[in-house]
Amino acid sequence: MAHNTAQINPENAIAAIANATNNTPVILDFDETLYLRNSTAAYINSLRPRLVGFGLIILLKIIRPWVWLPRPFGGSKTRDWYLVTIPTILLPWTLFMWQRNALKLAQEYSNSELISAVDGNTDAPIIVASLGFNFIINPILQQMPIRCDYLVGCRFWRGTSDRNQGKLLMMQEVLSESELKSAILVTDSEDDLPLLQVVEQPCLVIWSLAKYVDPFQDFWLYSLLNKLKH
Repeated sequence: MAHNTAQINPENAIAAIANATNNTPVILDFDETLYLRNSTAAYINSLRPRLVGFGLIILLKIIRPWVWLPRPFGGSKTRDWYLVTIPTILLPWTLFMWQRNALKLAQEYSNSELISAVDGNTDAPIIVASLGFNFIINPILQQMPIRCDYLVGCRFWRGTSDRNQGKLLMMQEVLSESELKSAILVTDSEDDLPLLQVVEQPCLVIWSLAKYVDPFQDFWLYSLLNKLKH
């Protein structure tokens, strides 16, 4: 049975979490939900040296391997995988720098309302589910003052297949059918509609403090190229 997937107020989502029992898994989206920014964009923005990182991203957007490669390596959903993995392989120190950045990002952009709701419920299983990447999300999540029983995200080497199959299929690998049907899902993304239609309590929520920030937005070359475009 498909449930009502209309957007709701944050207060209703928080109330649903507060009332969840030990038989009600709570599934939390990460980007722009538990973390009030986009973790993939923040990671790309952390590439150093900035000029080299920016050049790599521009080059990948020109070549666009996700357009001409066959599945599972092609398709629009795999775009972020290329923008993350190739610069990481070529600039591997980014991984170590990201670990250092994680505490600051968690302190600045954690969703305190959601975290407080989870802290107030010691019974319900808490699952963070994202089409972002585990190696990016984990360092931030570990610095958040929140209980998390399981992280479901995209893997580094198998990210193209993970992103192509989508969040519903990823969740079906870790939860039984009955667990999934009894779950609460809190997400800001309408891309999660297949999962929203399955869970018992779908909570489509836009958080007022959530914001997508383009990578390199504060880099001088990004500003220059934007000016030339317009």
